[in-house]
Amino acid sequence: MNEPLPVNRVEMELSQWRSREERFSKLFSFSLSSNRSLLKEKLHHYARIASKYKGSQNLDERFALRMLKQERNRILKQLYPNLLVRFVRKVLIAPLIEQIAVRQDLKGVEQNSQSLHDQVQRIGFSDLSARIDQQIRQGQDQFSIPVSYYINEKERLDHELSFVKDPTGHYQFEGYKAALQNESKPEETRQHYFKMQEAYSIDTTQAHNLLAGRAIQKGTSWMQLDLNDKDPNGNYRVKEFHSGYGYDLEKALQQLPLKELPSKTEADKLRDALKQGSRQSVVLIKDGSEHRFYIEANPQFKSINIYDEHSRKVTLATALGNKTMETVKQMQKNNEHQKERQSKRNGMRIS
Repeated sequence: MNEPLPVNRVEMELSQWRSREERFSKLFSFSLSSNRSLLKEKLHHYARIASKYKGSQNLDERFALRMLKQERNRILKQLYPNLLVRFVRKVLIAPLIEQIAVRQDLKGVEQNSQSLHDQVQRIGFSDLSARIDQQIRQGQDQFSIPVSYYINEKERLDHELSFVKDPTGHYQFEGYKAALQNESKPEETRQHYFKMQEAYSIDTTQAHNLLAGRAIQKGTSWMQLDLNDKDPNGNYRVKEFHSGYGYDLEKALQQLPLKELPSKTEADKLRDALKQGSRQSVVLIKDGSEHRFYIEANPQFKSINIYDEHSRKVTLATALGNKTMETVKQMQKNNEHQKERQSKRNGMRIS
């Protein structure tokens, strides 16, 4: 297997500047090759590159730096024909510019690194700062970081985080590909690319639940992956159920004789977990006895899915037997009475 060639960071930054010049040349009618403002900015930019990589041991980078020095001297002569002026700049001004450039670069890299670390940590990826810093120092236009871990004994999540350098030279966290691997069913591997968005982003918990086939709530809408339909890029198409669709999670839960509902703390915890797409363990009351089941939100059919201890989907009638409606109605009455008592204790009235 051939070893990848070392990245020439000097060449990459020079190419980025050249692309910038080409963009500007299309915007303005005058020649940029002799424009003093642009030449000064170009000279300062080249000085920053030279100071940034002057200690490089990469032979290609060192050669590029020698060529860069010749180009800097050419621009310097073009801007300042007077030999004395150039000498003063070289002895007095150039060292100051270099120091400022070094400080600015270091500060910019630190801020960029911290911003990326905060973003990836916010959506569930921790302890990646060292790996991100290492990639930033290499200076490539884009890079990716793999992250894998087990959800349980059989399921593993493989992630690939994507980072891209923008026109300003800073890196942006573009998104990540998540692949859900089931070792007992390797042919059923599911993967999807989750793009970072300003309005909302999908965290790792939500990504796992979506790949598992469940729905999550984002804002006032519910979303779910259509595991039977993919787009040309190999990603699943997204089914969305907006508020106007009419799914009411609270109402759907009230149809179940749940032990958790009378407790506001437990009820809130349950609702939050279901909105995240989790399959939650609950206790259903059947003939005065407690029975353990698992539930998940089903916005498409405006209902709640129920599963037994073997992860088999069952109906409410099957779960509770013939006294389903009587049990549900009694639980609803108990919940209403408890809410009324709580409101009276708080000095409130229910009309």
